[in-house]
Amino acid sequence: MVPLFLSLLLLLSAVLPGFASASSSENVSSEPEYIQDESTYLNEDSELVDEELPTEIIELEEEINHYLDEFEYTEQDFENMSEEEFEKAYEDIYLSSEFLSLEEEYNKEFAEYEAEQEAGMMKPMIAPILIPIAAAAGRFAIQTAAKHGTKVASKYLKNKLKKVGKNYTLIWNAKNKNGKITSLLKIQYKPTKQIIFRVDNGTIPLKPGSSSWYWHYHIGNTATKMKHHYSLRALVPSKHKPTSQTTLY
Repeated sequence: MVPLFLSLLLLLSAVLPGFASASSSENVSSEPEYIQDESTYLNEDSELVDEELPTEIIELEEEINHYLDEFEYTEQDFENMSEEEFEKAYEDIYLSSEFLSLEEEYNKEFAEYEAEQEAGMMKPMIAPILIPIAAAAGRFAIQTAAKHGTKVASKYLKNKLKKVGKNYTLIWNAKNKNGKITSLLKIQYKPTKQIIFRVDNGTIPLKPGSSSWYWHYHIGNTATKMKHHYSLRALVPSKHKPTSQTTLY
């Protein structure tokens, strides 16, 4: 009986650690898809990541910035406009032949660049309709939100993503308890309830850490991929560097 009892003890000691490990893995996979507080994911060993973009894309971004800077409307200006005035101003800026030409050229260059990346942020399994439309719209939306406010950025996104298919739910202008917009848009894949795209305003992983809020977006078909932050270098002060969980274009 004693040898049998000892064998049983040895067997249990071998099995239980594996069971605990499996249980732990399940807990990790079910953690929230997006964490607002950078202190929960930022650590001292985070690798710094700077995205090297082709010269053509950088030059186009500068050209688009110069174009948008010509329109000196503030967010308050847009909020105070009548609907007719707002529509007219929006059309003048974002539906002009000059802007549409810049946008088309930028999206073409960026699509070619992303196609060359082995570990790109977008995968065909996410949603064909959102590739590369969502990421391109996200880049322009955060730039628009930073320059002209959320009203214009929302309209821009609605124009670009108004037809995403019946399998997707669009959630607009999610706010925190203080009434501040934290997500301009979230796109949810209905069959799995997974959020696959979101345009957010909040903290992002940087070194040194910052409590300031920056416009950014997330895109991915898993909760882990959705934790990565994509923003624009022009929106973040030069003293801050992106960690491995942030890409600044």
